[in-house]
Amino acid sequence: MPQILELIRQDHDLIRGLFDELESNPETRDIRCITLRRELPGHMDAEEATLYAWLRDVVPEEIRQSLDEHTEVRGTLARFERIPLRDDAWMPALVDLRGRVEAHFASEEEDIFALAERHLSRADLFALSEMFEREKVAAAQYATV
Repeated sequence: MPQILELIRQDHDLIRGLFDELESNPETRDIRCITLRRELPGHMDAEEATLYAWLRDVVPEEIRQSLDEHTEVRGTLARFERIPLRDDAWMPALVDLRGRVEAHFASEEEDIFALAERHLSRADLFALSEMFEREKVAAAQYATV
């Protein structure tokens, strides 16, 4: 199994692909919205329960910032979910959501990943990957679609 940072990056790539599909293919928007509503919160929940939990005491300010970004993304996602697919406000809301998610991914991949590599052992990074996968499965069971 890959270590946790690789799993998180794979999730980021999957979510970026969902945004690409949502922006470019109107025929699949309904199913891609359902997938995004499951994957994005599950990803954030799993990060918080694993990587962030392990780094919270070591780099509290950086983790607080990432948690604040998650809160902002959750709020933006909740507002986005209330807009009907065919509403004129849907695409601008999608672009706004993607912008917030992409900004978070960029800061996480640059800053949090470097901190994790500095403060966690290789064994910890691999152990966290198993926990991360379990948390994602658990979060998917409670996803609202």
